[in-house]
Amino acid sequence: MDGLMDLEQLKNLSPQQQEQVLAGVKQQAAIANAQNLVTDLSEKCTNKCITNPGSSLSSSEKQCLSRCLDRFMDSWNIVSQTLQKRLQDELGASGMGAGTFDSSFS
Repeated sequence: MDGLMDLEQLKNLSPQQQEQVLAGVKQQAAIANAQNLVTDLSEKCTNKCITNPGSSLSSSEKQCLSRCLDRFMDSWNIVSQTLQKRLQDELGASGMGAGTFDSSFS
């Protein structure tokens, strides 16, 4: 894995370089999170709510999809906030004052 930096290499960068690296990581994480969110929502909510696929959705299917989406987003945001706090705690403990990692979709 020659293209990846380890923590020691990251500590040797200037604060500005560290911020640039972290900004790139944040952007990649946000893209990956969005892709995972769309995939998970499609699979889980569609499988749960659409029992008889057809040319249109019934009112109960629409309501189910709406509720499923709301619950899934709430759960996603809780997990994202927990991850954000854990990352900040770990970076703070290593002496690298990182910015905010915002992966929520609220």
